[in-house]
Amino acid sequence: MRLMHVTQRYPPAIGGAEKYIADISEELVQRGHQVDVLTSRALDFHTWKNELPPSECLNGVQVHRYRSLQRREWVWEMLHFGLRNYWRTRARRYEPFIFLGGGPLSPGIFWAIATRGRDYDLIHLNCLVYSHVAYGYWLAKRLGVPVVITPHAHAGQEVTYNIGYQTDAMFGCDHVIADTPAERELLMNLGLDPWHISIGGTGLRPEEYEKGNKHASRQQLGIPENSFVVLFLGRKSHYKGLDLALGAVSALQSQYPEVHFLAVGPETDHSKDLWNRCQGMAGMHVLGAVSDKDKLTALRACDCLVLPSIGEAFGIVFLEAWIMGKPVIGARTPAISSVIDDGQDGLLASPGDAADLAACLSRFVTDPALAGRMGAKGREKVLRRYTVPRITDRVEGIYLRVLRQRQRAEKRRS
Repeated sequence: MRLMHVTQRYPPAIGGAEKYIADISEELVQRGHQVDVLTSRALDFHTWKNELPPSECLNGVQVHRYRSLQRREWVWEMLHFGLRNYWRTRARRYEPFIFLGGGPLSPGIFWAIATRGRDYDLIHLNCLVYSHVAYGYWLAKRLGVPVVITPHAHAGQEVTYNIGYQTDAMFGCDHVIADTPAERELLMNLGLDPWHISIGGTGLRPEEYEKGNKHASRQQLGIPENSFVVLFLGRKSHYKGLDLALGAVSALQSQYPEVHFLAVGPETDHSKDLWNRCQGMAGMHVLGAVSDKDKLTALRACDCLVLPSIGEAFGIVFLEAWIMGKPVIGARTPAISSVIDDGQDGLLASPGDAADLAACLSRFVTDPALAGRMGAKGREKVLRRYTVPRITDRVEGIYLRVLRQRQRAEKRRS
């Protein structure tokens, strides 16, 4: 198949949606398909600053990057104006402000789809919240090219799936690929046909995650050997619950002084403010954006991973902890409850409840054997269900089904 993947960003940009599209693109190339990726030149979605090279071949995938309008303060103000009034009125006249404020607004991506779209058997649009999906969908329909969408919809964050032009795209495309059963149910509740939605998911390449030596990793990070290390891994945004995790660890330290907190991921204004307020807190270890090698070091060093986020479509960091044999704690949201089997391979805490999160952590602190069993079960789950080849099997099957349905429809019309 000749496939065009259109996404807001692509590695080395960091993010779950970015990793998802890169993994399936590379796996499809290994299977003999042609995959061209159209994306922005940005590393940071807050600014859409054009930093990356215009084109390169990454692991067999041809990546074409285009300049986009940078998101300056006035663009953010336009986005907030549109969202504020749209949620108040649901009037579609405010949607252009959301579309223009969201980005990436890239004439290059638009022109490339418009002029080259018919050269491909299918167009796959990734991450519904960003504006490229709207114009990518519009062009695909006008060109008559089959189009599928992976929305990565965050339950509880309607901005990721329930703006008018977003629902138009999902209802009008050939197929929607959900990350979890909970996301599929969410989209069905919007009125999408169940036969129109399949579960794809996210996966890892286990061979890229060597367990390594915990002692050496702790030495490298300056963490005492006899500590209990709680790892927060991800962009340090407010909705991901960094402040909640910090509060839970702080509460535990009065009873268990050996508890240390390791926070790894790109900083935000929210996290910088937190660090200013927590100066002098014992057992704190903070790293910003890190390489894959340093991420593995952090995973080896920890005893458990905590991500009390209320805005995840999936949470790939849970898989990354599991494949290293570490137990996890997430928030009891529909999406995360579809990923973590509570009491089996991890624990679920009530969203926004620092006391409940601390109670979950204390179970691992006081019962290392329990933590070890849950981590082992998590690893078994990843190997069984969440590897890149298995996820790509599903996506490839969806592509082929869409193409067969399109061919049958064309035969009926002729």
